[in-house]
Parts: sequence; structure tokens; C-alpha cells
Amino acid sequence: MLKFAPHAVGLLAVVALSISAWRPASAQGQAGDMVPASAVVGVETVPVDGNIDRFRAVLIESDEGGDLYIFSNESGGGWTEKVHAPNLVWRGSMYGQEPWLDATEKGSVKVFSENSAVGRNRWEQVLTIAYRNDEFVVAGFTYTYYDTLDPDANGKCDVNLLTGKGDLNGKAIRSSVKAVKVDEWSMDTTIPECEIQ
Repeated sequence: MLKFAPHAVGLLAVVALSISAWRPASAQGQAGDMVPASAVVGVETVPVDGNIDRFRAVLIESDEGGDLYIFSNESGGGWTEKVHAPNLVWRGSMYGQEPWLDATEKGSVKVFSENSAVGRNRWEQVLTIAYRNDEFVVAGFTYTYYDTLDPDANGKCDVNLLTGKGDLNGKAIRSSVKAVKVDEWSMDTTIPECEIQ
């Protein structure tokens, strides 16, 4: 059963109970596995229009990467887990390699991952998660990079996956990848038109 460490309180305890109640034992590993409160790196609650009033995104550091859980609050009822996206984003082992969340004013959540700490090739990836047509989807993808030793080696690719329109270093592109359900995306998913390194 997936649950948080005893010292977790408030929201973390509610999230833990929701996660443990929903996920089958086969998907959790060993029964009794603990998710320490320190593994929770972000929680955002976002109001939306549609058949749900709001959703809550919870980003957790796992052994492999950053896992995203999304809960919905339908018609003011209790929180129900709708999405578990394991290894949605990459994470490293030190500061400057940790994922985080941020809510937007438009009712979506941005999931950030980065390497701003190690080596000369630094980068940041932003996934925009939105609620569309009764599904939580990856609606946007932004990737920026720079070389700490070569000031001319930098770039950015920004794609609206809902429309397929994007921009690669100031040039208009069309993405072959469209918006996909959040749990169908992983840290290994790529946008071929955004290959900039």
C-alpha cells in the first residue's frame, strides 16, 4: 500500500490516502511501500471549466524520475485519482536537476525538468498539462538549452501540441506529435522536429 511517512500532515496525508486507495498492489511494488513526504516536490490545485471543478497535480520523485499524479474534484465531491504518469520527467541526483510544478492562470499545470548543474550542456524542459475533452493531456512542450563554454550554442523549441504549431529558434515548424494523454508520455518521449542539439 502506497502511503506517506508518519510525519506528513494535511494535504500530503490526503494525497497519500487517495493514492493508496486507488492503485492496485501489483502497480505499487511491495505492499507497505512508503513514499516519504520528502519525495513530494510539488502540489498544485487548479480550477477548470468542464465536468470537473478543479484538479490537483502532485509531482513525486521516484527512483527513475518524476511521477505525476492527478486527482479531480467532480461536482465538489471527494478527490479521485484520474492519472498516474510514472517517469513523466527526468530527474538527477542533485540540486539543479530536480523537477517542479507551477500552475498557470489558464487552468493548466507546467511540469519542469532540467539540468542546470552538471556538465557544459545545460537544458530545461517544460510540459504543459491541460484538461481537454474530459482528458488530461500534454498540451505543450518547450525545450531550451545552452552550452556553458560556447555562447553561440543555444536554442529553444516551443510547440503547442493541441495545434501542432511550433517555433524552433525563431523558425515556424509543424509537430508530427500531437497532444497525448499524460500517462502515455514519458521522459523518453521526443518531438522529432525539436532535435536541436
